Amino acid sequence: MTHNSKLKIGVLMGGPSSEHEVSLETGRKVMKHLDSNKYEVKPIKISRDGEWHINGAKAKIETALHDIDLAFIAMHGEYGEDGQIQVILEQYNKPYTGSGVFASQIAMDKSQSKKLFESHGFLIPKSALLKYGERGFLQKFESVSKDGPWVVKPCSRGSSVGTSIIKNKKDIFDAVHKAFEYDNQVLIEEHIKGREFTCGVLENYPSRENRKYFALPVTEIIPRKSYQFFDYEAKYKEGATKEVTPAEISRDLTQKIQGIAVAAHALLGCSGYSRSDFIITPKNEIYILELNTLPGMTQTSLLPQAAKAAKIEFPELLDKIIYNALKKYYA
Repeated sequence: MTHNSKLKIGVLMGGPSSEHEVSLETGRKVMKHLDSNKYEVKPIKISRDGEWHINGAKAKIETALHDIDLAFIAMHGEYGEDGQIQVILEQYNKPYTGSGVFASQIAMDKSQSKKLFESHGFLIPKSALLKYGERGFLQKFESVSKDGPWVVKPCSRGSSVGTSIIKNKKDIFDAVHKAFEYDNQVLIEEHIKGREFTCGVLENYPSRENRKYFALPVTEIIPRKSYQFFDYEAKYKEGATKEVTPAEISRDLTQKIQGIAVAAHALLGCSGYSRSDFIITPKNEIYILELNTLPGMTQTSLLPQAAKAAKIEFPELLDKIIYNALKKYYA
């Protein structure tokens, strides 16, 4: 670590993912709220074609990283959230925020994480995996649900990019084609009718009951009527969804959701923080949909909102994420 009293934090943002713009917004918000009394902040932007930049000028990776104490990964989607950037940072022996390589890879691959969730008794939507160029995909749809509706999504992307909910078989080809624009594997899932919820998990929160895992308040996500579900636009457009934190549900259901979020975080071997998404049926069955290892940190993002409901302001949340990263690295 550097000898002056401030930690030098490199905020990594952008990247060649479909979530480039959201990542830049996360990066800007993180930089704005990092306490300038504690940290010296260095913005490191990665372009859509994978070039690294410092102060608008192209830089080699080793140049960008050489004088930082820690990398704050403000990236989403492929390259940032799937283990690739984590591999690079480990090669240069730099501590970084969030989960390690393996947890990042498995959480990003929805097919793999679903198998793991199912093997540990979590409820998951029935699904089938479709590979690019594979024939007879209509049978795969019918194996998931005879008549739909179906959810069709890229297997390893975030923010619901390339995702469709379809009710008729005539729309299958378009939905599959759209998903294959983002990934060479596509997940077909049964559509579970119910309410959408999300729950964040923080690690090692000494001021919070001294437990290794601290579940944040649960949020209910209610898309406005014009949105079919919590898709990319609904996630990032101001006012597109109504988000209720804490969710207006029973204490028992809240604790069950929080328990599953913590168990999923531990099961995948996540570090620092995560956020899991759920559908709750009218019979109060809790289906886990996926886990995000680097949830968004924009003005409208769910994790900071939930932290605020737990009386954790944004700068304190960032402090905690950094503390956990350094603790893991220097343990």
